[in-house]
Amino acid sequence: MAGKQKGLPGFTPISDRIFIRNQDSSDIAGKIPDDHPTTIIIYGWGDGHPKNVAKYVDGYSKLFPGARILMVISSTFAATYQSLEQRTKAMMPIVDTVFPTPDDDSSRIILHIMSNTGGIYAAATLNAYQERHGRDKALPHHLCINDSTPGSLDFSREVGRWSKAMAVGTAKWFPWPFAVTQRIWWTFLYAMYLLEKAIGREPSGIYSCRVFLDHSIATPTAPRAYLYSKADDIIWWEDVEAQAEIAKSKGYKTMLEMFDDSPHVGHMRVHPCRYWSTIENHWKSTMALE
Repeated sequence: MAGKQKGLPGFTPISDRIFIRNQDSSDIAGKIPDDHPTTIIIYGWGDGHPKNVAKYVDGYSKLFPGARILMVISSTFAATYQSLEQRTKAMMPIVDTVFPTPDDDSSRIILHIMSNTGGIYAAATLNAYQERHGRDKALPHHLCINDSTPGSLDFSREVGRWSKAMAVGTAKWFPWPFAVTQRIWWTFLYAMYLLEKAIGREPSGIYSCRVFLDHSIATPTAPRAYLYSKADDIIWWEDVEAQAEIAKSKGYKTMLEMFDDSPHVGHMRVHPCRYWSTIENHWKSTMALE
């Protein structure tokens, strides 16, 4: 669960869940190649340990030395119960750090989203940008990497897998068997589902998918790369492809990269060379469109 984290070497905290590396990258901006990103924002998977999410920061640092990299640590529990206002407030430090004024087109930005929880807070960042700079402006970015996301939004079909994902991230907190922890989260998710229906509040997962298909909020000029796996037991590969097809039908350029044997958000760990070469190639393709 996201909370106050101990110091992470090489990072500066800008909130209790957002950390930055190369905070003063503007000082060396002239040394960053014109075809490299200037800022990368990584939205970690739900309950991902900071030291594990930081491995993606390390990977980007090798690909694009000097780029400013922000790392968001997220809680699946918070992503489920927080209101849009609370999620937006939590992501506002990103906007105030990276976009203190509306973008002047000089920045080159990658959004790297991991699992549905990462997508929920990425969507909250899009909303935070508009709250800060106006509803007529969309957060500028040049490439959106979707790792193991988005999945199906059919609650009755997905609640079992969502509760499993929450149990995986929190099982170490409890002394009882894993199945008991999953049942507790299953009950919590169903309670939240019924509560949100009763009060008319849009679930965070549905909101995130909706706004990422809205041109006025999520710019259609940024291609989207989907990295997913047939072996993922949390987000099924068929659902990722279905979501990518919807995005394509809405005018977004989509690129698919399917792995055969890596688990949920495990593609980089199982296939590091392929993973990073895929991202590098997608970035090069994006720059060729400029």
